[in-house]
Amino acid sequence: MTEIPAAVLKDRAFGAYERSLAFRYLRAKREHGGVTIVSILSLVGIALAVAALIIIMSIMNGFRTELITRVLGNAGHVEVVTGQYSSSEVDQLIYRLETRSDVVSAMPIVQNAALGVSDVTSSGVFVRGMSVDDALSLPFLQEPIYSGTTEAFGEGRLGGNGIFVSERLARELYIRAGDELTLIAPQTTSTVGGMIPRRKVYHVQGLFQVFAGNANPLDEVLVIMPLEQAQVFFNSKGKYPLVELKLDNPQNVEAVMERLKASDIPQGLLMRTWKERYSGLVGALEVEKSMMRMIFAILITITALNIITGIVMLVKNKSRDIAILRTMGASRSTVLRVFLMIGALLGISGLAIGMVLGIAFCVYIRPIQDFLNAISGGSVFNPEVYGLPYLPALIDWSEVAFAGAYAFVISVIVALLPAWNATRLDPVEALRSE
Repeated sequence: MTEIPAAVLKDRAFGAYERSLAFRYLRAKREHGGVTIVSILSLVGIALAVAALIIIMSIMNGFRTELITRVLGNAGHVEVVTGQYSSSEVDQLIYRLETRSDVVSAMPIVQNAALGVSDVTSSGVFVRGMSVDDALSLPFLQEPIYSGTTEAFGEGRLGGNGIFVSERLARELYIRAGDELTLIAPQTTSTVGGMIPRRKVYHVQGLFQVFAGNANPLDEVLVIMPLEQAQVFFNSKGKYPLVELKLDNPQNVEAVMERLKASDIPQGLLMRTWKERYSGLVGALEVEKSMMRMIFAILITITALNIITGIVMLVKNKSRDIAILRTMGASRSTVLRVFLMIGALLGISGLAIGMVLGIAFCVYIRPIQDFLNAISGGSVFNPEVYGLPYLPALIDWSEVAFAGAYAFVISVIVALLPAWNATRLDPVEALRSE
């Protein structure tokens, strides 16, 4: 061991000589009493655990974003019940709302359940009446759609009789684009023969998919109809029962709704956010996210615990060096900080490697998935089940920061016990045993 002047031993906490000792012990070969294989394995374990946490949380975040985007691609982020207002009053409200910076769009909606009857069978449907511009802005009605065309949609008297039907509903009713579909509304019409259900035959202009495969229940019931035609069919002439708002930040919907209530939304109007409408889905996703974060935090803790074994063995190997340092004037706190830095450096190295691996995996997830499909001869991710062609991975930098901070803190904490034991080493007994 190189002699260290006593004046240097009184350097400030985590000073140059303490850092040099920590790095020297880390660089030393195992036959010279350096870091053991246990410490190296703990570093690798931390790296893999951090990478797994980043990858899993990014994939879950990607699934959550895709699911919410596609489900809300048909609906707004905030529903405002405006059934008691006339269409002209609602138009004025929409104009005010669309001038706000936090509101992307406000669209009037007429929606209701109905019965769809084909030549073969019948099934319950959910009809949404939308203006032509709003309907054609939906992501699943962008050309080319699943079948048929969007041209001339909404043309004709009172919006015409063309409708769009979800592909799975079309299969349930045994219809195709170009066929006729009879819709029967829950409202009745008064005739000389008494009250009869309202019904009309519509032309199926096209079929669409909200999700590919069988991943979304919306595909089982949804029908898109021109707004004017829906007003007539559901006996809502001159009214818009709902106004749906799309926001620039759907995750911040509660705060935006409070601002709307305080300024533009008249008192007494009922409002409902997408989180309230899909509370079961949102709650399940949040619980799953929290549990996965907890599981991987426990995994990081378990792998970091190996640092204790590594530093204990390092302290034993370096007991002679510690004894010499103590006799030259090094304090107990100096020895404590040296071995704490060793634990911290192992943790930092592991989390740095893990963060690089995790982020790289998420960035290149498509070629990785293609490679795994090629070597397995099948599909490691079935798009028919999830309705997505690739595993979605959206890096959440807050999760990356959490993984890094947690791995660092836990590495320092687990290094504290063996470092404290090193300070209790009796220099005389250590040198005598040598």
